[in-house]
Amino acid sequence: MYEGMRTARKMPPERRKTRRARIAGLLAVVLLPLLLGLGLWKLWAISRPVSAEEPAAAPAAASVSAPAAAPAEEPPASAGVTAQVTLMAVGDNLIHNTVYWSAELADGGYDFTPMYADIRPVVQDYDIACINQETIYVSDPALYSNYPAFGSPTQVGDALAWAGFDVVEHATNHCYDKLDTGIRDTLDFWRGQHPEMTVLGIHDSEADAGQIRVAEKNGIRIAMLNYTYGLNYSAPADKWMVDTLGSRGKIADDIARAKSQSDFVIVFAHWGEEGSTAPSEEQRSWAQFFADEGVGLVIGGHVHVVQPLETYTGAGGNSMPVYFSLGNFLSHQSEAKNMLGAMASVTIVRDAAGVHAENALLYPTVTLIEKNPSARWYLYRPMLLIDYTDALAALHILPGTGVDDMWALYNSITAAG
Repeated sequence: MYEGMRTARKMPPERRKTRRARIAGLLAVVLLPLLLGLGLWKLWAISRPVSAEEPAAAPAAASVSAPAAAPAEEPPASAGVTAQVTLMAVGDNLIHNTVYWSAELADGGYDFTPMYADIRPVVQDYDIACINQETIYVSDPALYSNYPAFGSPTQVGDALAWAGFDVVEHATNHCYDKLDTGIRDTLDFWRGQHPEMTVLGIHDSEADAGQIRVAEKNGIRIAMLNYTYGLNYSAPADKWMVDTLGSRGKIADDIARAKSQSDFVIVFAHWGEEGSTAPSEEQRSWAQFFADEGVGLVIGGHVHVVQPLETYTGAGGNSMPVYFSLGNFLSHQSEAKNMLGAMASVTIVRDAAGVHAENALLYPTVTLIEKNPSARWYLYRPMLLIDYTDALAALHILPGTGVDDMWALYNSITAAG
């Protein structure tokens, strides 16, 4: 079993310290009777992390919404580690019309930054932070639009940069909704306003399409590839404009070139059957292909619900974590299951064995949508589920989004994995 693979409900590493005093108090009050009555073995059984290969035991009704206690001490670094990079990723940033209407200012501009304020401290705790931008950007307000053919204000990208994201994945089934205009407007925006952002999956020239994106951090070079299963409605005449899950021979060549230019390869895959919390056979086939080709990590999206975290072993014996779907990060979809998302958290380490992923964790997120008391639209607040309280849940406009409901849904999905 891959040692770092877990789906434990625990906090990101940098957030543990701020809560240890509270946890210590809870442990003293709640766990002392267990120690006396049940013995140390029972305490260990209820507090240890759950691995991806071991389903979580059904929680007691009173504890469904409570995250497992964080360890009293940080886990020791693996022996021989000479460098490491912490990486996080969240799911689909799905900008419906109510989302951009809610961000509109009196002067006609847009400010999306309040929507990312809750997650911003978490994002900034990581060396590299990634997000899947489901909808394409357009510079002409006349092209702003909702489902089924999306067009989003470029100010969404300003907010992502403000929040601290470093990598934006654009290869989605909606990235060609505004044809060539959307692709070119989006790339012009990123290059002109935030040239530091690593943009994946879309291209405005064949030369750009031939380049492998490599981020170097802490002495580790990380190559990133991004593919979508397909496009809605139409496809560009220049096929190189969008990276798709097409020819495996071509993708194997991409991976080989990425490996030659880096120490570690990540594939961001837009795939799967919408609404399904279980990976499809096609997803599993692609995952095994990526592992066999030597990819180090796969992070998926598209289906708008969470799917489990698993480990695949490649032909060379390599272990590869696969986050099949991180669900929605922000959206205005209409079902409670679409409000649950997830955050991938991985440490990429260099040690005597080479460069590989460790401590692959899955943290649930939730999108709170509440009615804006001072406007006709809404307040959108995606956040970690551990920060979602009964008081906040009472503000949610959708039924079935209580704290216990969200934890129960997350538990059922990760246990099934």
